[in-house]
Amino acid sequence: MDEITLPVVQRAVAGERAAMEQIMRALERPFFNLAQRMLLSLPEAEDAAQECLLRVATRLSQFEGGSRFSTWAWKVAVNRIVELKRKPLLTFEKFSADLADGLEPEAPERTEDLVALGELKMSCSRALLNCLDADDRIAFILGEIMEFEGPEAAEILGLPAATFRKRLSRARERLREALASNCGVFNPGAACRCHRRLNRATALGRVKPGATTTDAPLDVAGLREKIENIGEAMRVAAYYRADPSSKPRRDLVRAALEPLATTRMN
Repeated sequence: MDEITLPVVQRAVAGERAAMEQIMRALERPFFNLAQRMLLSLPEAEDAAQECLLRVATRLSQFEGGSRFSTWAWKVAVNRIVELKRKPLLTFEKFSADLADGLEPEAPERTEDLVALGELKMSCSRALLNCLDADDRIAFILGEIMEFEGPEAAEILGLPAATFRKRLSRARERLREALASNCGVFNPGAACRCHRRLNRATALGRVKPGATTTDAPLDVAGLREKIENIGEAMRVAAYYRADPSSKPRRDLVRAALEPLATTRMN
């Protein structure tokens, strides 16, 4: 997004298709990854990200360069996505009970399952995020996963800095407690490991054999080793930041720009 400058925006507003597509391509993956963490459902996340792209495209003339373009664009996207899910989709108690269902303590951790295990870890971590209410969830996503500085994250959310910090701290602590109690990647003493859940998750359709949603797979065993060697205060952030960027199944930019296709955009 840092390559999107005011002149690029002005060219897009003037009808230059190449400038508009440059902006939309820069936003597509970030918006989709935000939506997927907030909404959990892949189809919903794709629809939401597409809508966010359309909103940015139709409001580009409102960007006057007073702040970073990325800050302005994130504000447009966050406002829409938070509107879609105000209530948690899950509870921490239901999440824990679900992990225990179908757990296979003797299942082996196999190198040939690398991709599937990574997909399962990412799916599980997103489900845990959805145990938080929307305000705490978006604060954690911006502050810890996407690593926005506090003042910029607070500006995107339209919050006083102190309120943002409080929400971020609360979300971090709730996730830390849940991960410490349940996740063997985060806590070696916890019963659940991705390979012990893989058969059950596959049967439920949460993981599809051979399917990958990222450019490179997440190495769960490597992440587990990394987390064991860092301080507890940094483990929650490391657990979530390890997830590779996910890619949508369809071209969201083309779908978002289709309604805007006019003879002046050449």
